[in-house]
Amino acid sequence: MPGLRTTVEAVYREIIAALTALDCDAIVSAGGLATHLTSDDPRITVVAHVPQPALLHRADLFVTHGGRASLLDAVQGATPVLGMGVLADQPANTAAFARHGLGRALPLTAPRAEIADAMTALLGDSRYADAMTAARTELSGLPPLDLTRLPEPC
Repeated sequence: MPGLRTTVEAVYREIIAALTALDCDAIVSAGGLATHLTSDDPRITVVAHVPQPALLHRADLFVTHGGRASLLDAVQGATPVLGMGVLADQPANTAAFARHGLGRALPLTAPRAEIADAMTALLGDSRYADAMTAARTELSGLPPLDLTRLPEPC
């Protein structure tokens, strides 16, 4: 997709700007874009990568592109999400999470004020965290996958 890097970098900048309006500490994991992104706010740390599953067990909110692995990490950490889907199934994934009360979804074009409002709503309403805790409980109750019983590949 032409211009994807520029679009994603612009979204990160809006998220960082929104975070400065909140009274919180934040870690922004931006992959290869981390070297191009900065924040003058000492409460906001921009890094290339984090141990996402471990971090989400301690986080109050997760802003994500809505990939399946990231959303699974969010459920396992019982961390409400603000989803801003980028490609493929991501927008639908984040919309589904929002419909089930596990977070909110915004388009990539959302301005910083709208992002900040969504973050504030997610942090200020315990129903999102409660819904994620219930989802984690349901997920942990599923039987483990028995890889020895899978059919042979074609």
